[in-house]
Amino acid sequence: MDELDAVREEIRKVDKDMVALFEKRMALSREVALCKMKSGMPVYDAAREEKNIRELSALLEDAADQPYFQRWYQLLMDISKERQRAEKGKRS
Repeated sequence: MDELDAVREEIRKVDKDMVALFEKRMALSREVALCKMKSGMPVYDAAREEKNIRELSALLEDAADQPYFQRWYQLLMDISKERQRAEKGKRS
């Protein structure tokens, strides 16, 4: 196996871990939707999202990755909101 294949294999392992974490996050998004429905809270909370992005971005070891992480994490939150709205729609 050459160097490129070895790196690709490591990426594949990380991607598999990300699949499991994605599924866990979507399940938790469903639970958040249920909690929000019970309390009448809206799905979108701009201040909370901005705080999450800021705090998590600060955890990165390489600051050069921040804009890429922020874009990726914003998309993840958008998907989570979409999942929450779908859950609310099923219960309406």
